[in-house]
Amino acid sequence: MYVKVLYDNKAKKGLLPGEGFSCLVDGKILFDTGGTGGDLVANMDRMMVAVEDLEAVVISHDHWDHTDGLWEILKRKKGLKVYVCPETDETFQKCIRELGGKVAIVEEPTEIFDNVFIIGGLKGRHNETDIYEQVLVIKGDNGLSVITGCAHPGIVNVLQTVKDKIGVDELYMAFGGFHLDNLEKTDIEKIIMDLKKMKLLKVGPTHCTGEKARRMFSGRYQKDYISIEAGHIIHL
Repeated sequence: MYVKVLYDNKAKKGLLPGEGFSCLVDGKILFDTGGTGGDLVANMDRMMVAVEDLEAVVISHDHWDHTDGLWEILKRKKGLKVYVCPETDETFQKCIRELGGKVAIVEEPTEIFDNVFIIGGLKGRHNETDIYEQVLVIKGDNGLSVITGCAHPGIVNVLQTVKDKIGVDELYMAFGGFHLDNLEKTDIEKIIMDLKKMKLLKVGPTHCTGEKARRMFSGRYQKDYISIEAGHIIHL
């Protein structure tokens, strides 16, 4: 199974960078939508991804840099199913419906497409308030992988929850935002060691992870560190 990274703070030449994250899974599932609809669609066009081919959107959490591109997508394709956490803001859900989208809520581990799972919302904290976030779990050719939006519930907690709920001993890869930008080196080092103990084989931290944490992951994971930006294609 392949994932195309469509939107990120960093981008390959010819693509537009922007605050947020978005990727395309299996050619039909959009995970998050970045912070700017016009830039997302422009990158999709340049990567030969058609809005018409989308069958669903999964929103990790309702922060603007993961949702603002959604409105342009819904304007271009009516009736698109949008998976959100049960705790997602009611106004956000109402906007989806007003633009012709269909809100879908998953509370327990569910296979929404062949080999693509949502495990339900996990509770985290951001700016001293509670936030709920869901991740996408992919059963690919190389094993089980996890795509995160920001990992507000904590990347170690997120991946351990996936392992427990899906029932696996190791994970092939985790990538997306890890939200480590403001942590001290000692805290980041502990997280990296915890992930390695959990048998996470490869990492691709991006978006809100922070440059310091990226360098540390790269140093520890070496050849199993994947440097990800918009335009990257990942084989899972």
